[in-house]
Amino acid sequence: MKKYMDKLSRKIRFNKNLFVFLIVLVLVGVGSGALFSVILSNDDKAMVSNYLNDFMLNVSNNSLKLDVSFFNSLVFTLGFALLIWIFGISMIGVIMVLPFLFIKSFILGFSIGSILVNFKFKGILISLVYIVPHHVINILVYILLSAYSIMVSYRLIKCMRGRKVLDFKVFMGKYTFVLLFSMGLLFITSLYEAFILPSVLKLLINLLK
Repeated sequence: MKKYMDKLSRKIRFNKNLFVFLIVLVLVGVGSGALFSVILSNDDKAMVSNYLNDFMLNVSNNSLKLDVSFFNSLVFTLGFALLIWIFGISMIGVIMVLPFLFIKSFILGFSIGSILVNFKFKGILISLVYIVPHHVINILVYILLSAYSIMVSYRLIKCMRGRKVLDFKVFMGKYTFVLLFSMGLLFITSLYEAFILPSVLKLLINLLK
C-alpha cells in the first residue's frame, strides 16, 4: 500500500501543471454555478427556495430517510468516479473528462450559491457545513481521477500510434488502484453525508434560530 501511495505522490508532483489546470477548472465551475444561482428568474429562485426550506425542515424534524440518502449518495459518487475511470481506458478521457468535471463543479457551486441567496448571513455557515469536509474531499478525488484518466488516455493513444511500449497488466494495475483508492474515500464521504451531516446541520439550524 505504501509503495502505491509513494508512486501516487510522485505522479502528482511530476504532473503538477495538469493538476493546477484541473483545480482552476473546478474553481471556475464552482464560481459559474454560484453566479448562475444569483441570476435565476424569480420563479426558479422560488422553486429552489422551497426545496431548500423543505430539506431544512426535514433535517430539523429528523424526517430524512438516512438509508435512502446513503444509497443515493453512494450511487452518484461511485458512478461518477467509475465513469471518469472508464473515459481513460476508452481513450476519450481528454475529450469527456473536462466537461464532466466542470459540470460536477458547477452543480456544487450552484448548491452553495443557492444556500447563500436563500439564507443570507446564516447561509455562510450552512454552506460551510454543507461542503466541508465531504464535498471538498469528493472534488479532490474527482480531480485525482480526472488527471489519471487524461494521462491514461494520452498514454494509450501514444501506444496505439506505436510511439510507446506498454506493459498493460502493470499499467492497469496502477490505474485500478487509483480507482479503488478513490472509491474507498467516496464510500467514507457518503457515510458522512448520509448519517452525520444531518445531525450537524440540525445542530447548526437550532443554534441559528
